Amino acid sequence: MKQLRKRAQNLLFKFDLSHEHVKTEKIGMTLNYEEGKYRQAELVRIIRESVVHFALTKNELKKYKDDEDFGEMQRKAWERISKAHKNSKGDYGELLLFIILSIFFPTEKFVTKVRLRSSTKDQIKGFDCAHFSIEEDNVILWLGEAKFHQQFSGAITDAIKSIREHNEIDYLKDEISILSSNIEINDTFSEFEKINTILNGGVTLDKIKIRIPVLLTYDCNVIPKYGDIEDALFIKAMKNEFLKKYKSVDKHDLTLKPNIEVMFIVVPFESVADIKTELEKLEVAMR
Repeated sequence: MKQLRKRAQNLLFKFDLSHEHVKTEKIGMTLNYEEGKYRQAELVRIIRESVVHFALTKNELKKYKDDEDFGEMQRKAWERISKAHKNSKGDYGELLLFIILSIFFPTEKFVTKVRLRSSTKDQIKGFDCAHFSIEEDNVILWLGEAKFHQQFSGAITDAIKSIREHNEIDYLKDEISILSSNIEINDTFSEFEKINTILNGGVTLDKIKIRIPVLLTYDCNVIPKYGDIEDALFIKAMKNEFLKKYKSVDKHDLTLKPNIEVMFIVVPFESVADIKTELEKLEVAMR
């Protein structure tokens, strides 16, 4: 994972942008270029290598590592990826969100959600990920949403709909109930007692701090016009692009509980369809 982390950090970059749109936290991210080409092919390779960490538990990873059966480990992980059509399955977006949260934020997965579905024909129920962080001695649950779309308008519309549904008290109670019975970290983990108390200790939902990271992707026509993320013209164009998307997010009113906050992660691509096609080819080969 250490080498994978370094490769991702050399590919994905947070776009440094100050803005006045502060209704919700927003983070823009871009890939860099190589020989004038946006490095989507490298992103596909990183997603491929992340599947085992996304789809397997720590105990399973340890088991396969001990057995030195890496081929079986890969097959087991890919078997948990949905067999739905590439344009209707959510796993690819969930994989990308997993990578971003694991590498660029102080979070750790505590439930492998792909293990919980009854069939690979089904989509992941509830939130798309279950991570946590410890901040100022408080447990923060990172329960995310991934919208791996070609059109930003569709991505944000679907995201807002999901957030509103997931903000309902009954929905949150059901989700917490499922997560609490599937915690994968054990009592040898230094923060086990804290997260176990939050999920299984009868804490009122009003006191559980929840952060919803929302991944929004789309095809961006700015990207093919440039070939270097340090190009001043590229930076100016992408600044305008991100500001436009942030304003689009802010057009949607969200009424959230005091203990819940939303963070939008906006990632433009040259072609989402091309990424999905390459991932589908990989998936066929790895199964």
